[in-house]
Amino acid sequence: MTDRRMWKYFDRLPLESEANIVTLGEGGTPLLDASATIGAEIGVGSLVLKAEHLNPTGSFKARIASLAVSLLRERSLAGLVGTSSGNGGAAGAAYAAAAGSRIVLFTLSDTLAMKRLEISAVGGAAFRVDGVGHDAASTRRVADMISSAARAANFYPMLTGYHYAPEAMAAVETIAFEIADESPGLTEVYAPVGGGGLLTGLYRGFDRERAETGTAVPTLVGAHPEGASALPLALAGDASGMATPVTSTVSGLQMAVLFDPEGAVSALQSSGGRSRAVSDDEIWQAQHLLATRCGILVEPAGATSLAGVIADARDGRLGSRSHVGAILSGAGYKDTASLARMVGSAEPPVISVTEVGGLLENLLVSHEAGV
Repeated sequence: MTDRRMWKYFDRLPLESEANIVTLGEGGTPLLDASATIGAEIGVGSLVLKAEHLNPTGSFKARIASLAVSLLRERSLAGLVGTSSGNGGAAGAAYAAAAGSRIVLFTLSDTLAMKRLEISAVGGAAFRVDGVGHDAASTRRVADMISSAARAANFYPMLTGYHYAPEAMAAVETIAFEIADESPGLTEVYAPVGGGGLLTGLYRGFDRERAETGTAVPTLVGAHPEGASALPLALAGDASGMATPVTSTVSGLQMAVLFDPEGAVSALQSSGGRSRAVSDDEIWQAQHLLATRCGILVEPAGATSLAGVIADARDGRLGSRSHVGAILSGAGYKDTASLARMVGSAEPPVISVTEVGGLLENLLVSHEAGV
């Protein structure tokens, strides 16, 4: 088949026939070099950014949705049903629409308005559920109910964790395949952690590359908000999640329990990696840095990996011998409040046509003079 972004790896994905592929152009996202800007400022040898926010639905979840809906088509299933903090639901709804199918979602009660609009605009049905995401017991209970009901009703579970949808989650591994193809010398790769599926998939992909091509597995680092501590708890042996509600405001990473605790822990331990907690403030600063130094607009969750890189460089864990990759998981348009926080409330002034000439002259003269 022709090279079709993620689907260039068709032979590595659990789909029997290419005729059943449902694609909107997912995958094949660029690996952007930030070595001369942010990398130089924080003192690492090189820094590349995997631009997953450029997927068709604005996040890496488009890969998962593409494979999930392709499996749905191949098996003649009735539709999708799942939970979501927003991005997975938006992706599932878009791909369901492309396949002429349907999706029912149970989201966080405070899922961002823009993500709710995305879901509704492409025909998804969504219900907001108190406790999901923020409370460990409620999150696991709802996910378990959805998984069971999906099997009984001939639906595919749009639950972005290997524990619930291992076949669809295999699409995450293609991120690692692409990184290994383009930048095989990375020493560390940082990924944001919500439910743990991205971290799990990255390790599986890199480990498969190691087995098939001999490419070394980079050290994986799971970056998470301080107020969402399910990952360090799992590393300490407690997979039951947080005993208290999530306090982070970072949409997409507000998970009190990991969907894939075993996979996430194995990813870190097998790669010699670690978890890295960062504050919401550090995440917002990384988001601002990406915008102003690289021209890259991501939502806070998408900047969490970079916040982890910056924190580890500051603490001496990274240096001139480090060749680092960071996953930018979601697009900036999804969280308009965070963009407003970056720029403040001031609106550009409205001027008359007659004022344009004078302003142009003053601005250009100031620029020429270096003012």
